[in-house]
Formats: sequence, structure tokens, C-alpha cells
Amino acid sequence: MSQRLKEENLIFIISQPRSGSTYLQNLLSNNSETNTSSEFWMLLKFANQIKPDLFDAKFDNKLATIAFRDYLDKNKSLFFNKIQKDFLLNLYQPLFQGFDFVVDKTPRYWEILEEISVLFPKSKIIILKRNPINVAKSMILTWNLNSIKDINYFKRDLLYAPKEIQSFCNKNSANPNVYCLKYEDLIQNTPKQIEMLYNMLGIEYNNSVLETSNNFKFKGRFGDPYQNSETGYSKSKAQSRNKSLSYMHHQFLKGYANYLGKNFLLEYGAYDTAGIKPSKSVTFSRFLHFRTGYDLFREFKFLLKEGFLQGLNKVFK
Repeated sequence: MSQRLKEENLIFIISQPRSGSTYLQNLLSNNSETNTSSEFWMLLKFANQIKPDLFDAKFDNKLATIAFRDYLDKNKSLFFNKIQKDFLLNLYQPLFQGFDFVVDKTPRYWEILEEISVLFPKSKIIILKRNPINVAKSMILTWNLNSIKDINYFKRDLLYAPKEIQSFCNKNSANPNVYCLKYEDLIQNTPKQIEMLYNMLGIEYNNSVLETSNNFKFKGRFGDPYQNSETGYSKSKAQSRNKSLSYMHHQFLKGYANYLGKNFLLEYGAYDTAGIKPSKSVTFSRFLHFRTGYDLFREFKFLLKEGFLQGLNKVFK
């Protein structure tokens, strides 16, 4: 009978996108004890049960959540939390065969950090920080974000993720199952940082894990496009560095640096403004207040529903 995966066997890597999480995943899975796959996003698929506020739907999701919680309150013998945990662990089970640990690297789990720590309190959570201004630069260059509309797709990752991550690290500073690491430290002294991580996770370390060219466990459709690229990491990275930031990009980054503030950057990781002079900018203001057509349509429907547009309400009723 195969061994069943327990929460103690789960390792989460969580960060802003473009913070080096694929590189860290590569290093942590480059051994015979640990298995992984391309970005899972698995827990976000069940966000309606884990964190209903994140979930949007055509039906009234808030009402559905209240009704379901009412059902659980009336049927306490159901032990829904245990059922939910067992169900999710079963989804990880195939990766556990023949290994001691499973690494789930999904940067956007920052949206459900607190919920993961409550659902899997014995799992290891590795938080990977990077200077948010360099994160924004990397997003722009990697994904060719050439308009406010393009950058808007990553609005939550840029505006909310750093502060949620910092709050979680502060709250869990004494939690032995939470490890907060800076990307810059990882790059500057990879052997030392990885050995410390291996020791913390209880995985046997030797210097051979640093040679990752033959590790393909993490490759897939999602993750760092450079490390997943057939042309190779260094070549693709060099191509990215040859791209340049436009005037619009510089104005956006000035506003972003100003939004974050020097005090937060210092607290987040003793970071500076990465060569960007913080200042208010019209470009960043447009980003803050940007609305897609879908957003505007939803706001319009809300105004109709609430009776704020009385004349039109009769027309569209």
C-alpha cells in the first residue's frame, strides 16, 4: 500500500510573480526526495471554499456562501475542514509516489496565504521577496506590457501582494514552518541560502543540487518563460535585458515607487527605489483608476439594480 501524503510533506513557494520562484523551485526539487510540477494554481481553483471573497460569479456568490455556511452550522458532524483538507491532499497524492515531499510553487497563493496556513498548519511555507520595483520592471519586459491596460492585468500583484506578504511575514516571524527569503540574497549567495533551506525542510543537502541543468520536474506550461524555454535560460534572459523601458514605463515606475514609499521598501527588505525617483505621475494615476469594459459594465448594472439610474432602470428592466 502506497504511503499517503500528509500536510507535513507539503512545501509551498509563494511570492509576487517574477520574483525568482521558478529558480527556487528548480533548486528545491533537484534531489531524490522532492517532487514538483509546473505552477499548480490548485488551491485557487477552490477559492470559493477557501476564501469566498476572491470568487466572482454570475450567481450571487455571497448569498451562496452564507447558505452553505448555514448548512455546515446545522450539520456539525460533517467536519467539512477535514473533508476539504483530505480532498486537497488527495489531489497532490500522485506527485508523492516515491518521494518524501511535494513542492507547490504558485506565486499567486499570496491571495490565500492566511487560509493556507490555517488549512495546512504543519506544511512549510517559503515566502520569496524581491524588490517590488524590479518585479514591475521584470513583468513589463518579460510580458511586453506596453500599455496601462496590459499592466492592469497585474494590478493586484503589484498593489496588494507586497503588503499582504509583509503582513504575513510579520505575523509569522516566530513560526518555524514559515521561512521568508529575499531573492537578492538567494542570487548573491545561492549555496548558503539553499543549504539553509534544505536544513530547515529536513532534506539532505549536497552541492550537486546546485547543478540543475538536468532537472525537468518543474517544467510545464506555466512558470518562468525563460527557464521553460527551449532556447535556454541564459539566452532568453539576455534577450530580455536588451529590451528597453519606454517613457510611459518610467512614468509608471516613478508612480509605483511613490505608492510603495521608502518606509515600506525599507521594511519589506531594506530595499531602495532601484534607481527610480519616486514621484506622483499621471500614468500611475491612470493605472490606479483604470477600468476595463467589463468593470464598467458591472458598475453600470449595480447602479441600475440599486436604483441610482431611475430613468434607465425602466428601460433595461
